[in-house]
Amino acid sequence: MPWDVNLEIKDPEIYVKLLPTITKHIPHSKDYKIQWRLAKLKNFELLNVVWEAGSTYTAGHSLPGKIVFTFFEGNHIIKVGSEELLINEKHLAIGQPGVELIRLQHSPNYSAISIYIDEARFLTELSKYLDKSIERPKLTHAIDRTTVYGRSIYQMVVTLWNLIETDGHPLVIENLEIAVFSTLVQGSFYNNSDTSTIKVSEISIARVREAAEYIRANMKKELTIAQVAAAMNCSSRSLQTAFARHYGVSPGQFLRTARLEAARIELIESNKTIAEVACEYGFYNPGRFTKYFRQHFNKKPSDILRN
Repeated sequence: MPWDVNLEIKDPEIYVKLLPTITKHIPHSKDYKIQWRLAKLKNFELLNVVWEAGSTYTAGHSLPGKIVFTFFEGNHIIKVGSEELLINEKHLAIGQPGVELIRLQHSPNYSAISIYIDEARFLTELSKYLDKSIERPKLTHAIDRTTVYGRSIYQMVVTLWNLIETDGHPLVIENLEIAVFSTLVQGSFYNNSDTSTIKVSEISIARVREAAEYIRANMKKELTIAQVAAAMNCSSRSLQTAFARHYGVSPGQFLRTARLEAARIELIESNKTIAEVACEYGFYNPGRFTKYFRQHFNKKPSDILRN
């Protein structure tokens, strides 16, 4: 079967105008293009979107009346009120209608595969597996994609996508679609160790930015990660995890980079010696300062002074 929609859009404003019924992405830069493919199957809609890098982040909301299951490549924040859930290629994100979604980081090629299921149909099907009638459950969470369940459902969805892409046999597509639908309905609510959900991030992105500013403001001091964590009222482990997720580095690496960049400016704008600047920013071993400086800027501190 062919894709119902298969197009490439270079202007995000056109994307918003042409495709408002599935999801609305609000671009913060026009310097990227989107490859958009949609298949309307019997049980759900299968959407594959590929962005080419250009914008710093993209914000959007899930479609009203739909429950969306998404496999992301890249970092996202799902926001529900004041709660934030950080998800990436390790998770299967389950979003209820109207959930705000923010793409945090761009990469040369960024993609997502989403399944949109009618909310009423989903809840009707779910009720068959429960002992009593249900109200609308809280569906905003992420399932660990590295578990047996997470890996299995991901492989099923990718296989389904490939079958449509290669014009596979309709009967095979239909049966795999039914299997995916049933697995998503049942598996999402099994409460065991293999399908455990990812907890809401202990440290929101706003708190991580606050920690980063705290590091920059105190980088001339004898600063430890434990001190930063205490200032943020969190554990050192939580801080380490949050920095790795949001910045891709540890707090210690972030501190070192901040000191190196400040030291470079100091060398350019002041008459201080290399040793004085190095000590001012916590590098008491001149040789180690030169090593880190060269690794980061691809030049020695003395090259800055010569210029």
